[in-house]
Amino acid sequence: MAKEIRLASIERTQWLILALFTLGSLAFWDWRTTLGVVIGGGICILNFKALRMIFEGGFSQRRIAGSIVVKYAIKFLALLAVVAGVVFLLQGVINLIAFLVGLLTVFLAIVVEGIRGYRYTDEREKGDGT
Repeated sequence: MAKEIRLASIERTQWLILALFTLGSLAFWDWRTTLGVVIGGGICILNFKALRMIFEGGFSQRRIAGSIVVKYAIKFLALLAVVAGVVFLLQGVINLIAFLVGLLTVFLAIVVEGIRGYRYTDEREKGDGT
């Protein structure tokens, strides 16, 4: 059976990608760029953790409750409010492109973990002689 992608692994990968982006942003010698990457990545990581907690709590009850939908909707609206608030309130303080790059951490983490999972299953199939 294929190795499952674990959510904790995606979270670790997000932290690693954020650290790499932050180190990369230091090359620009602009604190606004670094701050934008850190704030965007932080929002993205916190959003992923909140999403994970909502679904783990909902699925631990062995049924999908209506409260999951409500919690998810509230979390989504809160995410939109935070991103819009950062964009409008910190527009002159942070680099908005760097902020958007920071928000990409979850997407890149999922892609990296998907590639890892694919490579793992591919190596197992070759090792089994099939």
